[in-house]
Amino acid sequence: MADAFLNQNIEQKQEQILARHQIQSLEVLLTPLLELQEKIDQELNSNPVIEQEKSSVEELAGDPLHSEATNTDSSEKNNDDENDFAEMLKIAESWHDRGSFSNYNSSPADAQNKRDFMFNSLVEQPSLQQQLLEQLNLTECSPEIAQAAEFVIGSIDGIGYLTTHPADIAMAAKCDMKKVKEAIKLVQSFDPPGIGAVDLRECLLIQLDRRQQKNPQLRELISKYLEEIGRNHLPQVAKAMHISIDELTSLIAQLKELSPLPGSALSPSSELYVLPELTVEKKGDEYVISSNDSYLPSLKISQTYLDLLKNPDTNAETKAYIKEKLLAARMLIKSLSQRQSTIRRIAQVILDSQYDFLEQGIEHLKPLTMQQVADKLGLHETTISRAIANKYLKTPNGMYEFKFFFTGGYQTNDGEEISSRGIKEKIKDLIAAENKAKPLSDNKISQLLKDNGLSVARRTIAKYREQLGIQATNLRRKF
Repeated sequence: MADAFLNQNIEQKQEQILARHQIQSLEVLLTPLLELQEKIDQELNSNPVIEQEKSSVEELAGDPLHSEATNTDSSEKNNDDENDFAEMLKIAESWHDRGSFSNYNSSPADAQNKRDFMFNSLVEQPSLQQQLLEQLNLTECSPEIAQAAEFVIGSIDGIGYLTTHPADIAMAAKCDMKKVKEAIKLVQSFDPPGIGAVDLRECLLIQLDRRQQKNPQLRELISKYLEEIGRNHLPQVAKAMHISIDELTSLIAQLKELSPLPGSALSPSSELYVLPELTVEKKGDEYVISSNDSYLPSLKISQTYLDLLKNPDTNAETKAYIKEKLLAARMLIKSLSQRQSTIRRIAQVILDSQYDFLEQGIEHLKPLTMQQVADKLGLHETTISRAIANKYLKTPNGMYEFKFFFTGGYQTNDGEEISSRGIKEKIKDLIAAENKAKPLSDNKISQLLKDNGLSVARRTIAKYREQLGIQATNLRRKF
């Protein structure tokens, strides 16, 4: 057996440790505008030195800490430069989900109060299952059926379909199959119509029954020919049902009035509310960027606390507290100013590159990559990526995510550049104008684009068409 040895090694390595102000600057840069509003409100409530004013965001002037921290300020200026962001962003991302960006300045009690306020302010919309259970509670039925119905409701997925076999429900509810089937029928009588069906066919038939529409042909269409309708085999279906194409088209129009996703009517809504970081407006022949200053409060340092700090009668403990809060306030104001400057510079590059888009629409969007913007601004590509994440720009053509403007592209025979989004718009326009009885194939679309000086492969056309949610040629054909 070999002898055991204890080895002691001395290793020297270099690591970059981010200061608090660096982490805060990065977190402010990463935070979307709507969320940033909430965090600034938290800071206003927790730091008495910060006040809100109507003027624009200002730097701390005449700071009494300046004489004590001149050397520190010099190093901070270098470390806070935007070129350092790329190295710090990875670490900052782990801080992004930790709540307020200056919890290190707040007491544990303050942090707990913020969390309590946040959770107590949440209003959650009832889930699909909760709403179905409420309907069950208002229904008169035996305890056995009610218990089985609870298991049935628990087995319904987010779009409203029953995903568990009745036999498994019977075992879980400890009842016979007869009661489970009664419970399923009971739940299927709830709103919205079609809830609790096992498949699309049953879902549509339940809705038809609830509407009390006695239409045997529509019932036959749903019962026997849904798959053929999905494949657009209309002539074959019309022949099998002994009706004309026009009559079949009328039945399909009635079919489209029914919902294939009944649960979506009761599912909690998930609307996304956003605020634009900047607004692009046309003034004369030029487009200019205006800041949405009204969305963010302008901050300043409270003169009251500055006076207290200068007052010789103020005790040392109070002065230490004020200095700590002043430093936090200064870092916050500086971080906000730096954030706005970085985002505005990116927006200006977009504006300079996308004049044709602003004038003529998406088809004229030019190719633009994050690396190109990074090179123009002297930043790292990852800085651009993080800075634009979940942020929006309002233009005369609508509100777009910043990342919308970053896309690859093609070059026409005339040397003009066009983005892949522009190609998609051209595909969409060609399909919208096609003869519905003879829709364009992907090959034909590729040839039409080539005739206009754009060489786009058929496979690329198919990929873009699928991304646009446009069906294949045989499914777009109208009879």
